[in-house]
Amino acid sequence: MNAKKLSAVSALLESISREDSAIHLYNRQYHRDPFASVPFTPLYYVLDEMYFLKASPINLVDLLGIVEVEIEHKRRFTEAAKEMNPSGEPVAKVQFPEDLFETISIPEVDPIPGMKTAIQVVVTDHVQEQRARLIYDYFTKETSGPVSDLFREIADQELAHRRIFERALQDLQSNRKINMFCPVCGKVLELRPEDGFLSGCAFCNSRLILKIEDDDFVLHLREEK
Repeated sequence: MNAKKLSAVSALLESISREDSAIHLYNRQYHRDPFASVPFTPLYYVLDEMYFLKASPINLVDLLGIVEVEIEHKRRFTEAAKEMNPSGEPVAKVQFPEDLFETISIPEVDPIPGMKTAIQVVVTDHVQEQRARLIYDYFTKETSGPVSDLFREIADQELAHRRIFERALQDLQSNRKINMFCPVCGKVLELRPEDGFLSGCAFCNSRLILKIEDDDFVLHLREEK
């Protein structure tokens, strides 16, 4: 391969790795790890910030759709890399310009009772998507032809993801309603975000109460009197 193709393959492999991280990150924010003996709290680095993440107790359903799109991104990057480098020739790791991420901003969100982990998840993902957009914009300029077109298309999709997380923050801040899983049968329930809110599940007939514990909402069975 010539130097131009080697550079393009490096960009594609870097992108595959980034998509892998995003898929794992977003899945773990939506679900607890069923194979862990203790609650799964992976450590991720987003820029220079360090986050210990766990699944959001509030149902952030958009994460599921975004994961599906990130899986498709990974597939397309993988196909492009195999087409350009069928023999798997080693390539150098991408070195990004030092100022590439200077424009990234971390959203400032005032604390909201019961929303600690949900806000942490959405803020982290908002930053992650800013980073992805800048990376793919950079690769668009550094490559040419169909590979450049691919990076441009996916950069635009990452911008849409950022907008989704911006709306998710607005929805959390509106404090009007939240969705959580019934702790007995798993049905998604719409709840008023208030400590002590009484609810129930029509599918398993459970009587429930919403509590705030360690700044997060937790849905419990009501104690029978």
